[in-house]
Amino acid sequence: MLWILPLAALILSGCSKAEWMGRQSAMDPKGPVAQVQFDVFMATVWLSLVLFVLVGGALVYAVIRYRERAGQADAPPPEQGHGNPLVEIGLIMASVASLVVIAIPTLEAIWYVDDVPEESRPASKLSAWYKGKVAPEAAGEVLTIDVIGKQWWFRFEYPQLGLTQQGKRSIPNEMVIPRGKAVRINLRSEDVIHSFWIPKVAGKVDLIPGRRNHMWIQADETGHYYGQCAEFCGDSHAYMLFRCVVVEPEEFAAWVERQKAPAPEPVAGSLAAKGKGLFAAKTCAMCHRVAGQFEAGGFGPDLSRVAARTTLAGAWLDHRDPAAQMSLDAKGNTEATVPVDPARQRANLARWIGSSGVLVDAAGKPLIPQDVKPGNRMHYYKMFGVAGLRETRTTLTQEEMDAVVEYLMTLR
Repeated sequence: MLWILPLAALILSGCSKAEWMGRQSAMDPKGPVAQVQFDVFMATVWLSLVLFVLVGGALVYAVIRYRERAGQADAPPPEQGHGNPLVEIGLIMASVASLVVIAIPTLEAIWYVDDVPEESRPASKLSAWYKGKVAPEAAGEVLTIDVIGKQWWFRFEYPQLGLTQQGKRSIPNEMVIPRGKAVRINLRSEDVIHSFWIPKVAGKVDLIPGRRNHMWIQADETGHYYGQCAEFCGDSHAYMLFRCVVVEPEEFAAWVERQKAPAPEPVAGSLAAKGKGLFAAKTCAMCHRVAGQFEAGGFGPDLSRVAARTTLAGAWLDHRDPAAQMSLDAKGNTEATVPVDPARQRANLARWIGSSGVLVDAAGKPLIPQDVKPGNRMHYYKMFGVAGLRETRTTLTQEEMDAVVEYLMTLR
């Protein structure tokens, strides 16, 4: 039996606090929804542990007490008992009681996380904290965000604040919310089933085509929270990440105003200005919108503030120095973030654009393999599924690529 001790030590070695408090740990709740779900989980764990000890202890006792001993091979079996009503009824009642102990907090948690509770609404309604412009009919409501899932990225819209696809403003992959305020999330999918999950803020809820779903969240600490799609949705499901950035309410209002402003124009005659021309000539503007410059595109992510983000390609390519960020994470500060590294950001932009097969040499051979997000449809017009639309791909030389990247780096 002694072999169990080293096995237990090996298993428990993976239960360190550092592992529990990782980037996507549901064991480190940072808001009321995550806390309620964590409490239900722990109540189930402790009850299961008690049952395991009682049942396992009885089993071990019976094995040891009634095992065959030396010289007793021919001894008669011990007296047998069967059909004790008191024991059977007691076990049934204990089982029912155990289910009730789990069911009551579970049902309470389900009702609690379904929608913003009444006690949270007064302090969270927009008129109580948001200082920006908002429609009068929305002033008494809590902040609402529409989350739209696509293969393989998320689009965030703030209909009460004018940041919507129809309003030619939307936010891809990096959702920003105010600290300490309840936020209602409307979940929609434009293609297949996805699942919205920010482990430290709230459990996952599915986005189902043709069905309206919702949830609510609240983060009580500022920081940079990691989220992802938690339902298999195709080739690059594993690369469908997003970020939830929690800021102070005042900073949130300033962020909204920045999103509404037109993108800055590049300096005339500069490499960035050439890149802007290529952005139009190479049909990037067919799918991507840039506020105040290219307003038609809506199929792909909005690029109006692409250089102000910490990530790219559905949050898969991170612009921060990985060693510096991992150093913060190792100290348990997984909500903190180091500054964006411009050189890394520039390289990520070139790699992401080029990985779609667009960067070619003089012979027309792709120079960068499609290794960032397999199956992504950038530059591939057949994706629209329009009858008669010829199949073609956009191509860029290295010089053109440099110009386009320089243009995108100005979009802050």
